[in-house]
Amino acid sequence: MKMDGDEKRKYFFMGLTFFLSACAVILFLMLLMHLGEVSEELDKLLKILTPIIDGLVLTYILAPIVNSIENKWIYAKFSARIFKGREEGEKRGRAKRKVRSVSIFITFVIFLLIMVGFFAIIIPGIAESIQKISKNLPVYQWNLTVWVDKMLVKYPALDDAYNNLMNNFSDPINEWINTNVFGKVNEFAGVVLSGGISLIKSLFNFIIGMIISLYLLGSKELMIGQAKKIAYALMKKDTANAFIYNVRYTNKIFQDFFVGKILDSIVIGLLCFIATTILRTPYALLISIIIGVTNIIPFFGPFIGAIPSAILVLLVDPKQCLYFVILIIVLQQLDGNVIGPLILGQKTGLSGFWVIFAITLFGGLFGFPGMLLGVPVFAVIYTGVSSFIRAKLKEKGLKDNTKQYVHVDYINEDGEYVRLPKEDIKGVMSGKDFKAFFTHKKKAENPEEDKKKGD
Repeated sequence: MKMDGDEKRKYFFMGLTFFLSACAVILFLMLLMHLGEVSEELDKLLKILTPIIDGLVLTYILAPIVNSIENKWIYAKFSARIFKGREEGEKRGRAKRKVRSVSIFITFVIFLLIMVGFFAIIIPGIAESIQKISKNLPVYQWNLTVWVDKMLVKYPALDDAYNNLMNNFSDPINEWINTNVFGKVNEFAGVVLSGGISLIKSLFNFIIGMIISLYLLGSKELMIGQAKKIAYALMKKDTANAFIYNVRYTNKIFQDFFVGKILDSIVIGLLCFIATTILRTPYALLISIIIGVTNIIPFFGPFIGAIPSAILVLLVDPKQCLYFVILIIVLQQLDGNVIGPLILGQKTGLSGFWVIFAITLFGGLFGFPGMLLGVPVFAVIYTGVSSFIRAKLKEKGLKDNTKQYVHVDYINEDGEYVRLPKEDIKGVMSGKDFKAFFTHKKKAENPEEDKKKGD
């Protein structure tokens, strides 16, 4: 039997689909069998691409500043002077490129001044603090021991509890302190002092990344236009429209979240430094930087920064540790109730539970980067799922308001949201069984209406 052109095409694509599916399965199995080698090759590739990744990240961070300077300052004040007497076309294009160049120059000057200030002022202070901690560890350990002895003499009731604790957990506690506190501090100090080569490599990659960022910032509209052109070439028009809209929404979520969290963390770090300086807290600069940096992580960040900082202060001066803990509690209350809502508002639209869920899930999967990126990533996923659910409800003619579903057990044929009495819940039902149950219940409740239908 001879096949026509459509049938040949149909069977060709079926065979091609089967062949590609088989290749994908074989490739997946090979990846699983050589996962270690693939991971090593990916690490090598990431190291090669590090300058480009640095450039992309730097471009993403600096682009809003360039746009702000370009649109709100230069164009507002100098557009009339720049474009006065110029005809449309090439000359206007040159003027716009000059405006972009000036905006990029100003942005990089601001960025470099911040970086120079950071390395010139903060890094030496951190290095000095780490050297002091490493040098004075035996003294801090002795001070802590003396303070514990004084507390036991002053409060005899604690003596029995302390003795029981030491008898039962003395060896594990000493091992934990030596391994995870003193050992890690010495290890960290050694990494800081011996990490010169890695720092030079990172600095070199960062410089290349800055150069890449200059090119990307200068031609970002062209790059965006090319990406959109590819989207429209590979997708249907409606799908490409939705894709571009969703990318812009994702970008808005990330930018709003990170800009807000960075500003919030800078404010908290500065307030912590001012307060610890006034209270004469040991290593005020180092502790304030730890508190400010970890505050970027939602919910868990304050605890991640406060616990090691409190242990450090406890080793130096136990009384100052108490003041420091009170200060952190006050700062976090101020951040949670005043500063955070003022700066961040409701950027992600997630409730407290979903914030904790996102940080726990992504932090467990990807470590610190996961804790940092988990909330905005999950916010995008959450919005996408919500949009899908909303569309499905609309198809079925059902309401989208969540409050309508809080006390609902079934939706009747008239579209009413009804709560079932507790005594009517007696077992497990299928959809068919429930329909029969609902029909029987309706007849029992409205016998007169059923009689009228029979007549």
